[in-house]
Amino acid sequence: MDRSIVVPALFVLGIVIAVVAAFVPSAILPWVVGGTGLLTGVVAWKRATKGIIIAAIVLVVSLSAILMQPFNPKWLNDVLFFFRVYVAHIGLAGGLLTVFVPPSQPWL
Repeated sequence: MDRSIVVPALFVLGIVIAVVAAFVPSAILPWVVGGTGLLTGVVAWKRATKGIIIAAIVLVVSLSAILMQPFNPKWLNDVLFFFRVYVAHIGLAGGLLTVFVPPSQPWL
């Protein structure tokens, strides 16, 4: 697999898993959604994908605003919830690694 498509491929896989979790009642799928988000965040951090944390913050805020609308159908709320969980875990992993693991190159 081409290394430049690893993060986008993981992102699409996470979206698919989040949508499946919204429609399939399961006790394990929410954990899989969060774990996939953590994995995507770690890989994005390791690959030094620029802007992943900012993008995750913007997506979580945007999805939260959409989720709070009172006229959304239940299926849309479920999909938005699990997608927001996925994206929040991407930001969590990337943010924590950025804060607690010093960069390999010193700041110039």
